[in-house]
Amino acid sequence: MKVLHIITRMNTGGPAVFLDHLTSAMNDLDTQSTIAYGYCESNESDFTQTHKLGAQLLEINTLHRSLNPLDDLRSFFSLRRMIKEMKPDLINTHTSKAGVLGRLAAKSVNKNSPVVHTFHGHLIYGYFARYKSSVFTVIEKIMGKYTDVAVAVTSETKRSLTNLGIGKKLLWRVIQIGIPVKTIEFNQGQNGVFNLLWVGRFTDIKDPKYAIEVVKHLSKASPNNFSLTMVGEGELFSKIKTEAKNLPIKFTGWLTAPFENITDFDLLLITSKNEGLPLVMLEAANYGKPTISNNVGGISEFISNNQTGYLTELDPVKMANRIIEIASDRKSLHQVGLNANKLLSEKFSVTKMAENYKDLYMQLVIRK
Repeated sequence: MKVLHIITRMNTGGPAVFLDHLTSAMNDLDTQSTIAYGYCESNESDFTQTHKLGAQLLEINTLHRSLNPLDDLRSFFSLRRMIKEMKPDLINTHTSKAGVLGRLAAKSVNKNSPVVHTFHGHLIYGYFARYKSSVFTVIEKIMGKYTDVAVAVTSETKRSLTNLGIGKKLLWRVIQIGIPVKTIEFNQGQNGVFNLLWVGRFTDIKDPKYAIEVVKHLSKASPNNFSLTMVGEGELFSKIKTEAKNLPIKFTGWLTAPFENITDFDLLLITSKNEGLPLVMLEAANYGKPTISNNVGGISEFISNNQTGYLTELDPVKMANRIIEIASDRKSLHQVGLNANKLLSEKFSVTKMAENYKDLYMQLVIRK
């Protein structure tokens, strides 16, 4: 089976890592994958330059995140040519702009071509200004006509989108993200400075400023007992770095494999305003380390509070106080990390994810 994945850009982050994991696993299921993608912005790290992917890569030099009617039209025709030449059995689109252009191109070439669109999160809330969110909502309602199946990475993602009227008449599938599960012996953390880790793009939706506020309160309430390492870059990087001056915070920039390079952290910190199912949370669990996060998006579909992680209210002071409580009981912290790792192995493996996608693809191809 030949599958063409179309994504706006392969910047280092959840969707790019997801596609890497999925296409690599699909190779073992007799599926040939190709990824068509655009270029990253100047402040973004290009995942394809730092990782060897298991799929064929086709870059579209006019496809990018910013709105540009001429480039978007060129990208549409580039995708049409690509689809005509490749003749894929199925097309799976990802992210907003590529989702629109890819679905339109696919159905304009062959209206019977099976098209799947994966929603990696709630793309409306937290990502765009209100007027842009309204426009995207209208566009996604229209795009239902060009979509055979919509896939959501969490039940919450599906629920929040359908509540907005998106895909109400569509066939939906919830296929949770999975990652390659490692076999590692986990040791209980040592007493001493409690090390927090934050990994992500320095953008508004990830809210790195919230992490700074948490550390400010930690430093005030319990001086010299906590540290934070922040991995990533983005448009807010310089501003956040300036605001973090004189705080126990280390900035690394992008790292190819952050969880392999930083092994001495005790707790992963997620401060996002909205999330689908964050891969960094699964990666932390892969190393037996739990996550603390505000209860947003689909995070609670992995984190059961105090069992497989920690959920807090939207208040940096309350999050800081909760971290102080967690740090005071390293034995319980270790057990929560083990619980998270067990859940990962049972329900969030890349093998399970790939099998679910393969089953969906086969049903659509046979029906065609």
